[in-house]
Amino acid sequence: MKKFFDQRNKKVTNLNMLADNLGYSIRENVSLFSVDDSENLATFVTESGLVIEGNYYFTDEILFDNIVVESGEIFSDKDKFDSASRNQISCFVESVYSDELVEAGSIFDDIIDSWTQKVKFNETVGKLREKSEQFNKTFNILETQEFGRFLELSENISQFIKDNKEKIQGIQEIRNAIKLSNTVSNAFNIPRVDLEKIEEGTSLSFPIKESRDIYEMICSQELLKREILESKKSFDTVWVTEPKVSDLSLKIFEEDTAEIKKALVECFVDIPYIALISKKQLSNTIKNNLDTLHENVHYTKGDLKEFTGKLFEMKKPLKALVSNLLQEKYGINLNNVKEIPTFKTLLNTQSLIFESLSKLAPRGSVIKECLFNMSEMLKGKNGVEAIDVNEGLKYLFSESGLADIYEENSVRSDFSLNESIESEEDFVSFILDTLVLEKDEKVKKEDEKEDDEEEEDESEEEEKGEKKKLKEDESSIGNTSDLMKSLSDLEDLISGPDLGDE
Repeated sequence: MKKFFDQRNKKVTNLNMLADNLGYSIRENVSLFSVDDSENLATFVTESGLVIEGNYYFTDEILFDNIVVESGEIFSDKDKFDSASRNQISCFVESVYSDELVEAGSIFDDIIDSWTQKVKFNETVGKLREKSEQFNKTFNILETQEFGRFLELSENISQFIKDNKEKIQGIQEIRNAIKLSNTVSNAFNIPRVDLEKIEEGTSLSFPIKESRDIYEMICSQELLKREILESKKSFDTVWVTEPKVSDLSLKIFEEDTAEIKKALVECFVDIPYIALISKKQLSNTIKNNLDTLHENVHYTKGDLKEFTGKLFEMKKPLKALVSNLLQEKYGINLNNVKEIPTFKTLLNTQSLIFESLSKLAPRGSVIKECLFNMSEMLKGKNGVEAIDVNEGLKYLFSESGLADIYEENSVRSDFSLNESIESEEDFVSFILDTLVLEKDEKVKKEDEKEDDEEEEDESEEEEKGEKKKLKEDESSIGNTSDLMKSLSDLEDLISGPDLGDE
């Protein structure tokens, strides 16, 4: 059953990957702001408050086209926004006075939209600024004293590595960590792009297949958390045009309950996050799909409310199913999902490399102190500069005669994390049988409190899961043995069964 989650629709993963690639290209933290699925339009906000908008296309690569870069000042500057709003209102009044009601209606929609976007923009920028203030020092790696000292002593460290080449090659932890670090460097082999060039209309493209597999391997938990948060927040705009959503929406007048359940499960297999959204989000999704793709389907608010109510009750067992799956397979508790710093796993791996090297350095030497300080510094860092640290490590080991660690057993072109999975029909049949015949009594007995944002379950089992998750989070940071177990597990994925034979 765990395998079905690996074949989910990866649209949100791709959009988050686009945000990270874009951020690495311009060397600035970037956050996904909004998605208009009907127009294939994605908007991103940068840490400095810029708004980057363009059309996205997913094939063998991620293509970001028709890019427009604008300052978010009009939203954050009260006087400028008020001036623009007054102009819109003047046009609206003039249109009404001239009896041009169609144009007036369009302008009125623009006014409402601009205010909605202002609120949403301020919330997003506010979160980014809050994150910047909270993690201001953690974003900065390359300008730290520790990294500067590392560069100053790079020749001495290189000589130290040469002198201890055989010992270093014999330490499996270092070899695995270096290979993992290099794998990420290959996945993010992205040249720096100036914003001026992007503003000139430059299209950006990033590899998607192999890079995404590597990306998911390194950042699987943080990616899933970002997928969950983004899907719960914007499900009704991100997934509007998906065929399975359309199939489900068109069942609004279906009287056969079994047919509705089948369409719901088929949609769930493709987009598992539908099980997590609130009743309001579910209603908006059905409405947006019908209004966008099926204008010939006429329905009332009562029809929509009744249909949404049915779906919401039907999907309760599905929520329990995906909740247990995320907990068991990925260690994610839905009651404790928060956005976490990017590339934290990679930085922990790099910290391990420096820590292992420092243990080999002579006691009391400046090299030992430098390597140890680098290790400690990286433990508290996050963000896109982790990729630059990769390049520094690769250069250091290559110059020290250990380039073969990077060259041998390189990532295969057919590298993939996807498990061997059954057909979609098998999953649908299995889940449908479970949904119809094995009602989850816990779900039926829960007193769920619904609001416009999200539905929360508070069962004893999930409380235990949360405590377990908190313990796992505490033990994962700085826990060398756990990290090395993960690296060992990745060894076979990256290089095959012969990797590590000494």
